[in-house]
Order: sequence, then C-alpha cells, then structure tokens
Amino acid sequence: MSVSKPDRWVLADPKEPLPCSLGVVVRESRVDELARIERAGVECSFVVRALLSDHVPLSGSMAEILERPSYHNVAVNDRKTSIYLHHGGRNAVFFDLVGAGSDGSLEYIEVAVQSRFPSNCFWAARTAVSQLLDSMMRNMWLPLTIRRLDLYVAGDEKPLCQQLILPFTNGIRWGPLGGIHQYPFLAPYEALVREAITTVSPYYRLLCAYRLYEGLQPLRMTLRQLGERLGVSVPLPKPPQLDLEWLKQFGIRNEFLTGLKNVEDFWKKTSEMRNAAAHFLLDDTKVPISLSDGATYQMYSLAGALLLHYSHVAFVELSQSIPLELTNKLQRGSILPMPERKNDFVLRPDVPGKVG
Repeated sequence: MSVSKPDRWVLADPKEPLPCSLGVVVRESRVDELARIERAGVECSFVVRALLSDHVPLSGSMAEILERPSYHNVAVNDRKTSIYLHHGGRNAVFFDLVGAGSDGSLEYIEVAVQSRFPSNCFWAARTAVSQLLDSMMRNMWLPLTIRRLDLYVAGDEKPLCQQLILPFTNGIRWGPLGGIHQYPFLAPYEALVREAITTVSPYYRLLCAYRLYEGLQPLRMTLRQLGERLGVSVPLPKPPQLDLEWLKQFGIRNEFLTGLKNVEDFWKKTSEMRNAAAHFLLDDTKVPISLSDGATYQMYSLAGALLLHYSHVAFVELSQSIPLELTNKLQRGSILPMPERKNDFVLRPDVPGKVG
C-alpha cells in the first residue's frame, strides 16, 4: 500500500524566509509549473483573488495562516456582484465580489489580469484592489486590509501560488520561571519592538524600525552615564555587520548594497523611505506617497522587515552588553517577590508611583 507524499508549501520568493515581509508560496507539486510559466514570458490570462480581513495574521505555520478564517463586516446581496473602478477615459477595471454562506459574507474580490509573468500579477492586483477599497472609504468606515492574494491560471480551479505577509513560525513555551526585571531606560525600546512586530502596515513597521535604531545612540549614552555614575565599565558593541550575501537572497540589487557595511549604513540608506512614509507629502516632490501602490507596498514590506530585523539585533546586542556588575547595582534595594506572598504584589493605581 503506497502512501502519498504531502503536498507541502514551498517558498518561491524570496529565497529566504523573513517574517513581516511579503512572500510567495506555492504547492510543491506546482513549483515546476510556476517556474516554467515565469520563464516562458508568454502573455497569459490570470485571475487574482484578494481575501480581505480586518487584520493580517502574523503567527503560526504556513498551513495555519492560509486556513485561518477572515474577519470583516462586508457582505454581498448576490453570489457574485460585479463592480468597476473608473480612473477616467478608457482606464477602468472590473472586479467580481464573491459571497459565501447564507449571509452572503464576502469571500474574496476577483480581478482578471493579463501578463507575461505571474510575479507581475501580484503587485498589479494589489494596487487595483487597494484602490477599490480606498474609494469605498468615501461612503463607509471599516477596517479592511488585503490578507493575501491567490493567483490562478484562468480556468484553473486551484491557485497556482499565493502571496502573503510571511508569519512568525517559531513559538515560545513559558515556565517555570521566577520573573523579569524591567529597567526604565529599556522599557520604551521594548515597547517599540513589539509595536513594530505586531503592526499590519509595512509603512508603520519601517517607521518603528527606523525609530528603534535611531534611539539606540541615546541608549548607549544612558548606559555609559550609568556606568560612570556607579563606577562600572560598560563596553558597548559596535553596529552589527550586514550579511550582504544574505541580503541578495531578497533580490536587493548590488547598486543598493554598494558601500554598505553595517546596520548604521542600512539605516541611513533607507532614510528617504522613512521621510516619505513619515511626512506623506515631501516639499521637494509635491507628490504624496501612494500607500496602495502594489510595488511601493512590496518595497516597504521588504525594507521594513529587514530594518526591523537588524535594528532588533542591534538592540539585543546592546541590552545584553550590560555587565552583571551594573545590573546588580541597579537592582540594589529591590526585594525578591516570592510566590507565597503573591497577594502583596497587586496593581495599586490609586497610589502614586506604585505598581505593585
């Protein structure tokens, strides 16, 4: 009796998994087919289905992420409702809004794409569907985001490949443990890391990652001053080195990487992207950044994920460089909370400056 091999998911692009960045996944059984169509460069008819939700899932295995249900408050009166978005002249695009279930809950938005390359379908469809959702915001106020895009060869019943924000697949198991000491000078940075990880916006993620690295220089000064005040030598690490070969796996061109050696260089190189996202309308361009442009979204997704990765590495290295002698002196006067006295350590919001 033969046992069929599971048709597992394969990461088609980029070559390395990077949580929070856009990625394309394909069933192992269709890897060769996708590569063949991409290499042929012959114009084909495709269909892209956009699955919407109020958030983008960021944690779990690939199978769990793809199978997780969507949450939104959009329904259609018919099983399939067609709607167009007109940009003037002959520039218009038709979409099919497809519902499911007895309540007509929107299952996906479908748009036809003609392209020589499957990879081009994703950014074009993301732009078109995002612009449709943007236009709807004039008449409604709902949290809607593209959870993922499914690409079909026209007439095919199963997707050729799918594009989504790559999740965090690793987990953590707690206990037993005593507790964690949080230092006031590290707390804002720890909060910023979590804010950057959990956001569903690549633009805000890049801003948080940029601010995280920007704030490390003042943190270095704080640690140095604490050491001088308490008579402890605090050796501070240099900015982490960049792995240029690893960065090339994400399709980053050599001209961008030229001259880059460490995270400081990467941080400076992405400053224009940060300024465009932070200020929306730059004085020297007079053209606002288009947050719904598929190519721009993909660029910020990659840059934000990479900058967050390296900024977090730099923060961890800096926080771990705090010598034990300094932490011992900083914790002097702190009591050790014991489990048998747990009721003594509760939140006390009515007592100024008292947490527990």
